[in-house]
Amino acid sequence: MRNSRILTLTRAALAKTPLSSSVRHFATCRSRRRAFQEGDVVLLKDRKNTYHEGTLVKLHASKNVQTHRGSIPHAHVIGKEPRQLVQSSKGASYRIHEPTLAEYVRLTPRLVTPIYPSDTNIIVSLLDIHVDRPSGASDDGPPLEILEAGTGHGALTLHLARAIHAGNPPLPNFPSYTSSEEKEDPVYGGESLSDLRSSSLELWKQSRRAIIYTLDISSKHSAHAKKIVEGFRGGMYAGDIDFHVGDVSHWIAHEKVLRKTEEPFLSHVFLDMPNADQQLANVAPVLHVNGLLAVFNPSITQIVECVETIRKHKMPYLLDQVVELGASTIREWDVRAVKPRATLGKPEVRALAEAQSPTSEAPIDPIKGQEARDNELAEDLAKDDEKWAMVCRPKVGQQVVGGGFLGLWRRMEKSASTPEG
Repeated sequence: MRNSRILTLTRAALAKTPLSSSVRHFATCRSRRRAFQEGDVVLLKDRKNTYHEGTLVKLHASKNVQTHRGSIPHAHVIGKEPRQLVQSSKGASYRIHEPTLAEYVRLTPRLVTPIYPSDTNIIVSLLDIHVDRPSGASDDGPPLEILEAGTGHGALTLHLARAIHAGNPPLPNFPSYTSSEEKEDPVYGGESLSDLRSSSLELWKQSRRAIIYTLDISSKHSAHAKKIVEGFRGGMYAGDIDFHVGDVSHWIAHEKVLRKTEEPFLSHVFLDMPNADQQLANVAPVLHVNGLLAVFNPSITQIVECVETIRKHKMPYLLDQVVELGASTIREWDVRAVKPRATLGKPEVRALAEAQSPTSEAPIDPIKGQEARDNELAEDLAKDDEKWAMVCRPKVGQQVVGGGFLGLWRRMEKSASTPEG
């Protein structure tokens, strides 16, 4: 009887309260006041060893965490607030922290190497994502939809979700439907309270104004990444993300069938996968004009393959920039296809190259010197006017920090004179 009354009250509350009217909380402010509860993830840092990153722990009242300076019962952490101290069995002091997103990504168990925070922050910044909170007045337009192919550890997934999170209405508050005595989910008329919660969540998802679709070819990696996402601050970003397993082309075909349209629906696409050049043709029709395509690879030659594929097949992409993400050197690269012309063999061009040769007594201008090297390359190819060559070099004086290479293209209108890569 009691559970039937709860079910009735829950339905009435959800029916009367619009999703957009739920109170939006600010997690950073709330975490400063709230005591840690069972199920929270905390970071324990040795008070004396400031160089150690700390130990990431998910709290369970019956468990202990083992450190090299003694064990700490989780029950001693539960109920404390951030920055307070807890003692180990050997008397060592540990300070309790709520992990930042960067700390959480670095310290969570992994099946694959994550994209580290220094890189993810730059990638999200270069995508130039801007969302506004739902207003009800301007929500008639298409939502911001982003495809990430290559979920991996879920590090970039979390950072993307943080960037678009404000564009979605807050999740409705679901009342607890079990007591300490009743652990079973009651069922009345074929619908349980957990069913009601699931249906309400699906209804909320339909109201989202910003969505991350993340795709991985491995079901194991996708399931692990989903667990990582749901573990960060009570899963505050989990509702912004839809996880999928499979190939990019199959996912796109499936979405076209569901949507019953051939119109573009993706605002941005991020490809973190080998042979990304083979997916460029599949992505183009579903990417909005002026939407960004980002390709992240460990080798510059893989970015070059994308540039060459776009040029060869006249795909509707215009290269914005190629950035090297490296821990010590961050710089922009010049990657483009060049075609020699007959004029490159003229005497004045050769004279410029000779003037910049090492035997010249005059100081070498770095810009003119680079032009001379380009012209030398063009002269070697001048016998074959149809042959293309790739210019691929770092741009002087432009630096950015991280690990790998990121190519950014804008989706252009398809036309007979589509700009080449």
